[in-house]
Amino acid sequence: MSFGYNEDLLQFIWEYQLYNATSLITTDGSVIQIIKQGYLNRSNGPDFERAEIRIANTTHYGAVEIHVDSREWEQHGHHEDHAFNTVVLHVCYSVSKDSYRKDGTKIPTIAIGTFINQSALHKYRNLMANKAFIPCERQLPTLSPLDINMWIDRMIVERLEARCTLFHTYLASSNGNWNQAFFTAIVRSFGMPTNTQAFEEIAQEITYDLVQKHHSSLFQLEALFFGISGLLEQSKEDNYHTALKNEWRFLKRKYGLSSVTTKLKTGRMRPLNLPTVKLAQLAAFFHHVPQFIAHVLQLPPVQSVKEMLHFTLSEYWDTHYTFNKSSASKSKSISSGVVNHLFLNAIVPFVFFYEKERIDMATDRAIHYLNSIPSEKNSIISRWANEGLNSKNALTSQALLHLYKTYCTPQRCLECSLGKKLLLS
Repeated sequence: MSFGYNEDLLQFIWEYQLYNATSLITTDGSVIQIIKQGYLNRSNGPDFERAEIRIANTTHYGAVEIHVDSREWEQHGHHEDHAFNTVVLHVCYSVSKDSYRKDGTKIPTIAIGTFINQSALHKYRNLMANKAFIPCERQLPTLSPLDINMWIDRMIVERLEARCTLFHTYLASSNGNWNQAFFTAIVRSFGMPTNTQAFEEIAQEITYDLVQKHHSSLFQLEALFFGISGLLEQSKEDNYHTALKNEWRFLKRKYGLSSVTTKLKTGRMRPLNLPTVKLAQLAAFFHHVPQFIAHVLQLPPVQSVKEMLHFTLSEYWDTHYTFNKSSASKSKSISSGVVNHLFLNAIVPFVFFYEKERIDMATDRAIHYLNSIPSEKNSIISRWANEGLNSKNALTSQALLHLYKTYCTPQRCLECSLGKKLLLS
């Protein structure tokens, strides 16, 4: 074979009938008419279901299985699987041996390699060989704005739905406690990207209820967050560190708490991204706006949410980034960039999840939030702009990031609506 076929490509060829359908014959010489090629199945079982295939003078209703070579039928164990007894046609690029169902009957097989539409293959080869920013970089201008916008809309939903899987685990582990699940999402976002795992563990150990119980005391909240993080166990101490450590020991005994096992990373990051600063911000967050989660779950306008995020930290952090090392006075209040980060990584996806689970309350508030947040600025978004796709807000930039990372980089053009448009044009 001069060109490396794979099963995904052959499935695409079969689904869109990119072959000479008028001259198909089985390896036994029977003429085939494809009445319905079937529907692609992405779960367990044969590749295409509900197909209608006429072989010789008999019409067969059932499934179609796709392989690069027919020997893969046995290699994949289909000959021992009852689910594959429904296969009425085995479609392979090449046929090296006959295939049999578990019930012992032989499956009609075609070697489709010689029937494939070469024009479509040429376009696919060009996409796969392109080492530019995205495979379809040269062809992208030929696509209609309507097709592009529809796929971008799909990308943002996919990106949000991917987060739902994580939030489902939060909700399940908290026995359906929405406050705790949202609390975990918020705390986790403060640790992104370097300390995500550790911050998630902190949220699960400290719990939302315990934070609410002590929200009136910023000092106690700092003792809890820093104590559970393990940052109060370092040897170098100043007076504030010592006071927090003593308070932590009291709270630790009172509630039976433990520090997280994942060690916080501090290397190669800007001072404002140090875990000490992030934990101080979290403590101030739940001290100044203890009602934040309840407020957001009422799905208020984005500006109403942002107004709640203007608060100051304890005075100690004006002149410190870490314990026992003073610095020039600088406010460590969360910036507009951090607010947008919080929206993109916690508030928006969780609101989407909340709306999805509470169908009677669905308002598309998550999409509205994204439309109200500025576009991210990074190298990927800049490259998209060079291709003529500009991001006016976070909805577009999040969609383009998802498209690039999930489809373009791994060259999943056969699963991309835009890739399909180009291949079928």
